[in-house]
Amino acid sequence: MSEQVLSARGPMPPAAARSARPPLLTRRFVALLIAQSSFGFAFSSFFLLPKFLADELGVGPAAIGLLHATHSASAVVGLLVMGVVVDRFGRRRFLTAGGLLMAAASLAFVTTSEFGPLLYALRVLQGLAFAMAFVAGAALAVDQAPSERLGQALGLFGVSMLAMNALAPVAVETLAMRLGWGPAFATAAAGALLCALLSRLLYEHPHEPAADAGPRSLLRVARRPEQLRAGAVIALVGSCFGSLFVFGQLYAIEIGLHEVHALFTAYAIAALTVRLGFGQLGDRLGRIRVSAAALIVYAAGAFAMPELATLGLAPIGAVFGLAHGLFYPTYNATVVDGAPPGERGKIVALFQGWFNVGMGAGSFALGLLAERSGYEAVFWVSGAGILLALGILLGGRRPRAGSIQPT
Repeated sequence: MSEQVLSARGPMPPAAARSARPPLLTRRFVALLIAQSSFGFAFSSFFLLPKFLADELGVGPAAIGLLHATHSASAVVGLLVMGVVVDRFGRRRFLTAGGLLMAAASLAFVTTSEFGPLLYALRVLQGLAFAMAFVAGAALAVDQAPSERLGQALGLFGVSMLAMNALAPVAVETLAMRLGWGPAFATAAAGALLCALLSRLLYEHPHEPAADAGPRSLLRVARRPEQLRAGAVIALVGSCFGSLFVFGQLYAIEIGLHEVHALFTAYAIAALTVRLGFGQLGDRLGRIRVSAAALIVYAAGAFAMPELATLGLAPIGAVFGLAHGLFYPTYNATVVDGAPPGERGKIVALFQGWFNVGMGAGSFALGLLAERSGYEAVFWVSGAGILLALGILLGGRRPRAGSIQPT
């Protein structure tokens, strides 16, 4: 039975079984991807915020790390709240609200001329906006995806953001160099507003909310051993990811590479290639096995970062894109597979929440380390963290489909 699928007329050959798989790229799923891409453009535009802060406002790495940690902390709080409310009150309205909030906060950056409390407040709002849009969008994607194509669906959902990881930094850096940072931030706001408008055209599958859909149920899901183990792994990955996106560009500027968009473009192209060309690799070869291989590539990229002057921005970005493009959707599918509809929002929120915990805590601690010991120390610590994540991943009981049981 492992090689054949039964039909009304008897066993189907493997090729026929593959052709009988339910479609993924339906009209509704594609509409969701377009709306998420619009939000992704606004979100990815602020990848270059460290450059703006360093070049325009003269802010040091410790303060930049603290600002990034503040953004991540607000995203974590928002993700946990959204994990409850999207299962209880529906998905689409929160995607709309996230787009509108991101648009307003991004537009406020247009008049920013000094580093102070206003920047922290705006980054908090952007963190909350991200939480709304991400959890609502991901839950919609899981709702619409056939179970046997869940890994591919989450990979394509990530592609909608990843494509903007390539486009937005190029657009922002080009606009900033030619017209100034104000028009660049205004363009980001326009992308978020477009997401809000497009979200009103989406269809949401009606479903009954979980009987226990409050904060206590979220806590019970979070305290399960498999969720705690997954949280540790993804938090360590988030810390390494943040070291690339925050301190990688600051290190590049320090060594004389002032146009940093090649780092993000190469990252996004590599991640897109992996997700579009090998999106089903984890579903076919085993998600734990593929996740472990991706972590090894992740560690190699982190340990190579001190050689940025020799290797260049694009190769380093490509290595991280290969690793993250393969790891994130594969491991995400491992964690969410088998969950009932009433818990999917919670698990998606917890997964992304732990990732943001790692980015936030890592940015704060690594920012202090960068100021005291230099950027090379940041990258060595990040690589060691990935090796620790690999040990946790391989040391625990391997999850199986359907292993996540309702509370």
